[in-house]
Amino acid sequence: MMIPAPSLGMNAKDGTTGDDATGSKLPASDVRDMPMAAATALAYTEFAGALKDALRDFHRTDLLAQNPLLRSRIGGPSETAGPQELKALLSQTVSTLFGNARDEKLRRVIELTYFQPALKQEAVADRLSLPFGTYRRHLTAARDRLARWLWEGAHAAPTQPAPPPTARPTAKKEKPEGETASSPEVGDFASPRLSIVVLPFINIGGGTQDDHVVDGITETLTTDLARSSGVFVISRSTAFAYKDKPIDARQIGRELGVRYVLEGSVQNAGERIRVNAQLFDAESGAHLWAERFDKPCADLLDMQDEVTTRLARTIHIELIAAESRRATREHPDRFDSVDHTLHGWRAWNQHLSQEAARQARRFFEAALKLDEDNVGALLGFANAHMWEVNMYASDDRAGQIRAAEPAVAKALALAPDSADAHVTYGTVLFAMRAPERALREFERAVSLESNLATAHGYLGLMKFFLGRAGDTRAHVAEAMRLSPRDPLLFHWHFFIGVADVYLGRVVHGLENLRKSVEINPNWGLSQFVLAGALALAGLLAEAAEVCAVARRLAPNFTIAKFRAEAVSDNPVYLAQREHFYKGLRLAGVPEA
Repeated sequence: MMIPAPSLGMNAKDGTTGDDATGSKLPASDVRDMPMAAATALAYTEFAGALKDALRDFHRTDLLAQNPLLRSRIGGPSETAGPQELKALLSQTVSTLFGNARDEKLRRVIELTYFQPALKQEAVADRLSLPFGTYRRHLTAARDRLARWLWEGAHAAPTQPAPPPTARPTAKKEKPEGETASSPEVGDFASPRLSIVVLPFINIGGGTQDDHVVDGITETLTTDLARSSGVFVISRSTAFAYKDKPIDARQIGRELGVRYVLEGSVQNAGERIRVNAQLFDAESGAHLWAERFDKPCADLLDMQDEVTTRLARTIHIELIAAESRRATREHPDRFDSVDHTLHGWRAWNQHLSQEAARQARRFFEAALKLDEDNVGALLGFANAHMWEVNMYASDDRAGQIRAAEPAVAKALALAPDSADAHVTYGTVLFAMRAPERALREFERAVSLESNLATAHGYLGLMKFFLGRAGDTRAHVAEAMRLSPRDPLLFHWHFFIGVADVYLGRVVHGLENLRKSVEINPNWGLSQFVLAGALALAGLLAEAAEVCAVARRLAPNFTIAKFRAEAVSDNPVYLAQREHFYKGLRLAGVPEA
């Protein structure tokens, strides 16, 4: 299949062809329409891997000659693709694809890393005055964009004309006069997905002595977002160039190549500090989300950490939802692995139910069919299975554990320092009735990312399974403090409520169980436990009503199933469960 590499080999000024690596001229007709049949023979992950190898081996013609990308003819039926043609394709596509001024850094990252020999990555980062982590993110983003352009170009019509040599390639279709422009077609790489800039927060009404607090919030939030899975964040030094300047989200998006802009303000009111934050779509300028925090400023560093942690978690969720909507709007018939993963996490971040978990799992399964090494999809797939198992909703407990365990093992092999991966592994371990090992995984997750709310919440749950229900509340309260509007908030109220009920504090337990059900009425287990707690409190009529709702949500839940799938063998925990079975019976939960 022909890959319409954008104006490949064309000089922006006079239309002449460019030189190949040996200095000889390549005919424009030969370069512009180089066929790359491997694109149709390889899956995208194989194609991207072969492209990465080709970049790495750019100066090794012997290795390039064996690259899978050369499984076709170049220029016509009488010519065969060779290393020099592949080198020309890569270098000239990079030159044009990243020809826009705002993409200069991405172009330089690729060229200095691959096209100039004997430069180590640390040296490239130093030459570009980039922190090494930022350089690595730029390199990944540029390489992914290049792979996606070539891949999607291979699936476009071969007769599609290349864009003008001075224009950034967008592959948009021409519209007859009078028609509105359609959404971007395949190959539109205006900016990476989940890309954002955190603009310097504004100091409202405060003196210069507050500037360090305001700048600290901006910097910490930038750091926290950069640690979020899949998020590409513009560096602090670049963002601070916009300090005290008029803000136009669309212009900033164009200049920095990001899809989202976060702006905010900090107001010091003496004993309290108010923080406002707003998220904008950088392409349309649309306002997507806003949040406000009022916090006492007794300890500024604690306040700063708490605010930025809350913001980072919420913004990550909002970005996933926005990108999922964008994919549905712009190319609903051709989702790639990342699109499916975003859809899966969007479903997961809504009020979870058995159907929502299964819907999310279907998206993650679709993502893994396209990219088996997609860590986000591997974790989502395992989480969705474990949700059913650990919530006593599975009809095939052993089978779902067998499906989840290798997925999370692969994710850990690919991302051993991912706190999220260790949390997911912990959920698999407690499904396997190994709460001590699960506890260690959650502790490991906290050591990697101390502000990861889900890890703190599950720490509290594991203490409960190990007969230490009295310790549960403190851990879960920390999760709530770190992420008070988290999609899993209903889950955390449930943890505290069930721990209180097992400890005999039924009235206290009812308060949190009611909150759990109010936040998410679609989860069967919380309804069953609430029914049992109401029965133990003597509220039998209400218990029966709640039990009826629970049975509609989870018709396969029985006392026998609940007993058989006890997570722990701890004698204290098992004795507490025996007492709770009485409440379930009184509420009307079926025995078997």
